[in-house]
Amino acid sequence: MTRQNQIEFRPMTKEEQPAYKRLVDYAFAAENPAIEKEQEEFPDPLQPEWSLCAFDGNQLVASSGAFPFKIRFNGATMAAAGVTAVATNPGYRRQGLVRELMTRLLHQEHDKGVPAAILWASMGAIYQRFGYGLASTHVTYDIDMRHTQFQHGDSPVGYTRLLEKEEAMPIINLLYRQYSGKRNLLIHRAPVMWDGMIPAKGRYKPFIAVFYDGQDQPTAYCIYRSKEIENNESPGPWQQLEMSDLCWLDLNGYRGIWEYLCSHDLVAKLIWRGVPEDDPAPGLLLEPRMLQRRTGDGIWMRVIDVESVLVHRPYAHPGEAVIRVVDDDLCPWNNGCYRLASSGEQVEVERLEEGADADIEISIHALASLASGHSSASWLGRIGRSEILRPERMAMIDALFTTTFRPTCPNDF
Repeated sequence: MTRQNQIEFRPMTKEEQPAYKRLVDYAFAAENPAIEKEQEEFPDPLQPEWSLCAFDGNQLVASSGAFPFKIRFNGATMAAAGVTAVATNPGYRRQGLVRELMTRLLHQEHDKGVPAAILWASMGAIYQRFGYGLASTHVTYDIDMRHTQFQHGDSPVGYTRLLEKEEAMPIINLLYRQYSGKRNLLIHRAPVMWDGMIPAKGRYKPFIAVFYDGQDQPTAYCIYRSKEIENNESPGPWQQLEMSDLCWLDLNGYRGIWEYLCSHDLVAKLIWRGVPEDDPAPGLLLEPRMLQRRTGDGIWMRVIDVESVLVHRPYAHPGEAVIRVVDDDLCPWNNGCYRLASSGEQVEVERLEEGADADIEISIHALASLASGHSSASWLGRIGRSEILRPERMAMIDALFTTTFRPTCPNDF
């Protein structure tokens, strides 16, 4: 059994990247020919200096990494560490290596001035131990294309065109920036992220469709793939569309993309993963149940610096709250009382003296859910994730933390 004081914690080198990839592939069962072929077409954007690994001598035995992301936080820009590739050699599990990696990552990001970390959790139970709270949902539609009629409204005015990547990129990059500007938890997409979403060649190359309005202005796009449905014994059709991204600037553009998708006569169903929780389709379709909407946990967030997170996000309503944060063992600097005051346009956050009267006492996990806009203060109190100390102020605090758009993130990382 290896003692942790024999383990060296450091970033991998470029030469150690193959060992890093083998460990991560093993942990997430990616070592099969079909998945390996797909991965060859998608570049790995994680740079060696963004990694933090554990080595027993020359052997890499545990891994992690953190992308230096910028995200939209209720319409504002905030730095966030995108934690990824957390894996351990089975012979070294249950020895505290992941806890040590997670703790070191949080402290490193704090030293850089990064307010929060985000991740997709392979198991929510693992990351809740490290102070992560649920910050968004992950919604999937699985819809029979024969049931996509809208219940009301005018037909879209405009047209949709399929574009090659080189022609599409300047258009969809601008549309994404406009779309994401006021939204919540969407990641700023650097060129390498677009390359990961849209490989330039290969079997898994997706299609890019752009909708143009009546003035020939692009107002929406979608990225999708088409494939045959496997083991299908029906008389047909046998095709399936899998959509990975949809951005739209107005409802006309949104409806235009749906009309385009429905024009594929040989397609039996559409699968769309990463749907925003407040997507319009359930309120527009004649048969919304046919979306077969499934909801799971999405992005988990870890507040690294409470004061910085609270001051970074805009608040739509004026109000004031005194929040006491407790039980943060990994980032003990967060424990304490904070006064948040918003005029609706400007926000001030100050740390109060220990023992100050608070409106709500909250764990670091629940604060992530509250700050992201995923959960209200009153709901967190009802389920025991926080203690409401002044119930008469909860309606005001709920309004204060309401976000314009529900938090969502369609990007894997």
